[in-house]
Amino acid sequence: MSKIITGFSAVLVRIRLLADIVILATSHLKNPITSLKVLVIISSKRKTIQGHQRVRKYIKSGNKYFFSDDIPGWPSAAFNGYFTGEIIRASGLKGMRVPLSTVFFAITSKCPMRCKHCYEWNNISQNEYLSIENLKEIIKKIKDFGAYHIQLSGGEPLERMDDLIVLTDYSCEGVDLWLNTSGFGLTLERAISLKKAGLTGAEISLDHWDEYEHNSFRGNEKSFFWVSEAVKNCSEAGILTSLSLCATNTFVSDKNLLKYAELAMKWEVRFIRILEPKEAGRYEGKEISLSMEKIALLEEFFIDSGSPGKVPEYPLISYPGYYQRRIGCLGAGNRYLYIDSKGDIHACPFCQRSAGNAIIDRIEDAVSVLKTIGCHDYKTNISD
Repeated sequence: MSKIITGFSAVLVRIRLLADIVILATSHLKNPITSLKVLVIISSKRKTIQGHQRVRKYIKSGNKYFFSDDIPGWPSAAFNGYFTGEIIRASGLKGMRVPLSTVFFAITSKCPMRCKHCYEWNNISQNEYLSIENLKEIIKKIKDFGAYHIQLSGGEPLERMDDLIVLTDYSCEGVDLWLNTSGFGLTLERAISLKKAGLTGAEISLDHWDEYEHNSFRGNEKSFFWVSEAVKNCSEAGILTSLSLCATNTFVSDKNLLKYAELAMKWEVRFIRILEPKEAGRYEGKEISLSMEKIALLEEFFIDSGSPGKVPEYPLISYPGYYQRRIGCLGAGNRYLYIDSKGDIHACPFCQRSAGNAIIDRIEDAVSVLKTIGCHDYKTNISD
C-alpha cells in the first residue's frame, strides 16, 4: 500500500532527494558553480510544469518516493538516469546524447471499449501487428537510446495479458514501468502478477465521477465497475494508481472537478492526470477544443490542488495543457515520443504522423525527424 508523506517528513525527503541531485550534477559537470546554475534551470522548469513553487508532499510506495506520475521514484537507478538527462539537457553539454524522459508504447491494437475520444481508433483491430519478439526488440531500442519511464498502452494492454507479463519482466530493470489502461479485466490475480513482474504503476482512465456518464463515454456498460475494481486491486497488490481524465467542455465545472477529486480520495488514488481533448483518432475533424472559460477553470483547479491548505489525501495532479501553453509541448523527441501498435513512431499520442518505424529504423533517426517537424504540426511534410 502507498503512503502519503507530508509536513516535516516531506521536508526531510526533499532535502535528501535534492542532495542526491546535487551529487549527480557535480559528478557530471565537475564544476560546483556550473552545477548550481544548471540546478536553478531545472528547478525553474519543474515549477513551470508542475505549477507550484515546491513539492509539498510525496507518495511512498515500497522503498521509493514519488512526486509525479511521470517521473521515476527516488531513490532508484531510473531516477538517477532521468535526472542525469535533465542535467545534460540544462547544461547544453556537447557530444552527449540527451535521453528521453518518457516513451508511450501501444503494445496492442485490441480493445473492448469504444471510447468517444480514442486517439488510436484508426489502428483498433482484432489483429496484432507486433509479436512479443517485436515488442521486446522495440523496448530494447528504447532503453538503449535512453528512457527511464515507459508507459505501456494500447488499445487495451490487458488484452495481451500473457505477453504483458513477459514484456513487463523484460522491461522493468532500470526503468519505472507504468500501464495505461481502462482497467477492464484487471483482477487481483492479474495485478499481483504484474507487480511481481515489476510494474510500478497503473494509469487508469476515468472520464466522469458518475457511473452512467463514464460508461456512455467509454461505450461499455461495465467500464466504471472495472475502473473501481482495478484501482482496488492495484492498491492491494502494491501498484501505484493514477486516474486519467479526458476533460471535455461538457465535463469541466467546479462541481464535476470537485466530485472527481473526492472520488479519487475515497478510492485512495494518489495521482490525477488531466488531458484536454485533441483532434486525433475518433475526435479527428470534430470541434472539441476547450473554451477559454473551461481552460481557466482547469488551471485554477490545478494550481489550487497544490496549495498548503489542501487535505493530505488530496491527489497530486498533473496537467500537461498548463505548461504546454507556457513553454510548448515536451513531445516530438524533446522529452517523449509515442510508438503505436504498428511500431510507427510519432511526436505524441495526439500528433500521429510517422517519423519512422521502431522495428526497422533507429530511434535516434526518428527523434531527429521529430525534432525537425515538431508537435501539433499536421501540415509540415516530413521530407521538407
